[in-house]
Amino acid sequence: MIKVLAFLLAMFFTTSTYAFELLMFHSKYCGYCSAFMEEVAVDYQYRIVDKDLPLIIIDVYNQPDWFKEAYAEERIKPIRGTPTFIVWNGRKELVRIVGYSGKESFYRRLDRIFKGNVQ
Repeated sequence: MIKVLAFLLAMFFTTSTYAFELLMFHSKYCGYCSAFMEEVAVDYQYRIVDKDLPLIIIDVYNQPDWFKEAYAEERIKPIRGTPTFIVWNGRKELVRIVGYSGKESFYRRLDRIFKGNVQ
């Protein structure tokens, strides 16, 4: 898995074909999603990470057509719970974070992704 992540990170820093985004699959009925929205989403755009990984929030009950197409083509794995965060390169899912357990933990997990040490 580390080799795959190293490859993905190398692709991230050397490829400009696709923009990278952080997709968040959200449900208005999810307490963890609400906590994320209050603790992280409100100021995510002001953090350094947003310049390289803008946050795109997607309602699991109202998915855009491009997502449905990517899912049908198996470029995105099934969403089994919310919140689910996916690093997306414009074509396919690269890595995901499932769940939310606080702002500091969330940013530590993102940092591990960029350092190639996902847990």
